[in-house]
Amino acid sequence: MTALAFSPDGRTLAVGGAAGSLQLWDVATQQPLGGLLTTPGEAVDSLAFGPDGTTVYAGSAHVPLQRYDIDSGHAESTVCARAGGSGPTRELWRTYLPDVGYRAVCG
Repeated sequence: MTALAFSPDGRTLAVGGAAGSLQLWDVATQQPLGGLLTTPGEAVDSLAFGPDGTTVYAGSAHVPLQRYDIDSGHAESTVCARAGGSGPTRELWRTYLPDVGYRAVCG
């Protein structure tokens, strides 16, 4: 681990690694929130949350500052827009989220 940052509400911990890993953790349950965030691959030297906790910024020695939108509402609206507004079908849901029970997320 090379960098740490707590969200403004203290519920989420961002952890950066030497190999460029970036993971969010739920502080109360000590469980990861989703998978690793995609980074350029260089060691994460610095981390910070935006003031409202919906953005994480990661810095590295030779990579420009990276911005990550972690607002779940924004992710949901992006998925719905890409799926034509109707959301993923049950079949697509099973393909990409096999361990998560289906739920209608759009409209």
